[in-house]
Amino acid sequence: MSRQAAQARTGVVGTIRDRLLVNALADPDEAARVLPPGLRPHITGDATVIGCCLLTIEHIRPSVVPAALGLSLVAAAHRISAEWDDELGATTVGVYVPVRHTSSRPAQVVGGRWFPGVHLPATIRTASDGEHLRWTVEPRFASDRYGIRVQAQVAAGPATEPSEPIGGTCLAASVGLSPDRRGTLEAARMEPEHRTAQPVEITELDSGFLAGFTSIRPASSYVMRDVRVRWTRASAPSAAAEGAAA
Repeated sequence: MSRQAAQARTGVVGTIRDRLLVNALADPDEAARVLPPGLRPHITGDATVIGCCLLTIEHIRPSVVPAALGLSLVAAAHRISAEWDDELGATTVGVYVPVRHTSSRPAQVVGGRWFPGVHLPATIRTASDGEHLRWTVEPRFASDRYGIRVQAQVAAGPATEPSEPIGGTCLAASVGLSPDRRGTLEAARMEPEHRTAQPVEITELDSGFLAGFTSIRPASSYVMRDVRVRWTRASAPSAAAEGAAA
């Protein structure tokens, strides 16, 4: 069995301590211009959900490795809600992730090689007192314009599965597509043990990615906490993979 085949079967596991989903809405036509061929914007209401996903993960490791040997990391990803058709014509709804960042050197090395997800280097600072979250993402390279600064206040009350459409869209997405080191699309599937979250109020936001959309408007945002997750390889749509590599 090849290394990739074995990894696809066993997957990578870890515990997400905080997953801050900063959401916004954009005009689907504008979102479509950012997507590679073979993908189209997924429409929620009259718009497409886009945003930033900020993660603190502990004990991340191949599933056959003990938790004590896992790594901790912080990471940031930019997302566009998208859909595509598989080889049988069935529609899959997921997210397109044009860029990820991490301050973890191991994640920078293995991402896009041993497991899907190229991670660019960045200095990431995060702070939380339980009710307030603060993140700063400073990309290492001057040409990288995807910095983030965000502060959020967590709503009181227990975590629940969001009943409103935007929360449903961003939390239900399991498959993420992103460019590999050759520019071809690769896919990863995220399977959390639950999809409950708490609403957050975004009190400060500066995102180079979101600023690139002229039609942007705020949307409901959420935080997931203390959830065990498994990541496995998934199949990228062939049309999208070919178009991304062209």
